Amino acid sequence: MSETDIIYAPFQPSDTRLLTGSNNNQLLVDNPILSSILAKIFPYLLIADNALEIITWTNEDPYTNFLFIIIYSIVIMYWNSISLVILPIIMALVFSYMIWIVNSTIFDIKYNEKPTIDEILHTLHNITVRFEMLLKPIKKSDFKAHNFIQMFVMTVLLTPVHLLLINYALSPKKFLWLTGLFVLSYHSPWSYSLRRLLWRSVYVRILVFYLTGLDIKLNMESKSKPINSKSMEHALSDLKVLNKSVESPTRLKQTILFEVLENERRWIGIGWSKLLLPSERSNYCFPHTLIQTVELSQFSPPVFNDDLYSYSWEWLDQKWSIDKEFSKNKNNGWKFFDNSWENGDFIDGFSKFTRSRMWTRRAVLCIDKRTKVNDK
Repeated sequence: MSETDIIYAPFQPSDTRLLTGSNNNQLLVDNPILSSILAKIFPYLLIADNALEIITWTNEDPYTNFLFIIIYSIVIMYWNSISLVILPIIMALVFSYMIWIVNSTIFDIKYNEKPTIDEILHTLHNITVRFEMLLKPIKKSDFKAHNFIQMFVMTVLLTPVHLLLINYALSPKKFLWLTGLFVLSYHSPWSYSLRRLLWRSVYVRILVFYLTGLDIKLNMESKSKPINSKSMEHALSDLKVLNKSVESPTRLKQTILFEVLENERRWIGIGWSKLLLPSERSNYCFPHTLIQTVELSQFSPPVFNDDLYSYSWEWLDQKWSIDKEFSKNKNNGWKFFDNSWENGDFIDGFSKFTRSRMWTRRAVLCIDKRTKVNDK
């Protein structure tokens, strides 16, 4: 790599790659009635696409977006001066600009070059992608009943703080101006990059968790996967062999006990939650090595690849059960620890901020010697 090469971080929204600007010969519509209807509504589709293009900041030259931000800022910050004289002029100019855009678009489509079916379908596709970008924050927010209750409680608790900010630190005018800037620039590339950088901080995630009550992932690691042959050594150290039997010279049968720890942390004002710190153990892990694993409903036995032997699993227990010996049959299987997962106790207290319980399930492992060995 030369010294003049520049590497850019991929902070752009991935949805913008779905937007198309060239024709595709495979998009054909043979129905003449449908073609006529699409041609008639194409001017209005184009207007909607242009409007969404500005809102989602996917236009080639975002000068229009900055123009709207400047006009909005001037109107809000100098409302007392321009509300009687300049504001009607600005409203008339904006209204005239919108009418001119609509009329020119409709005139060009009707009396100039007619759109092709591919252009109409591309416009429909772009509208769909931009609507997905616009509604993506709402679709990704998993709001439930307890989330709304949590937000309502936090709103009531933060109301005095909000009143103090409005009265002493931030005037209503500046608050409205900052809120408008956040909304107008939400889909801009630099705003998207800033949010992604802030979201990397665990403190920001904890703050959003307290404000919204959403089940936010605090750990930056990828989703857990079932253990496989790559982690065979670690998997074997967490397996407990209960019984062995030789059924034939080529077949060995073992009864294996799987043990998985379920971990939770107590948050002030929230209670026990599955949200854990990035530096500690995961929600589900093995007890000895503390290696992360999947939830119990998605758990599958390890897969071992061997040229000499074949391995097959069969669950002996129908479902997972709580290990009563782990918690001395108290507190529904939970054992409580301090903030560092130490000093375990079977009784909850003010100094206990973490807890774990053991889940167990038996399975039968059959090991068969291969009749043919694959030599390469």
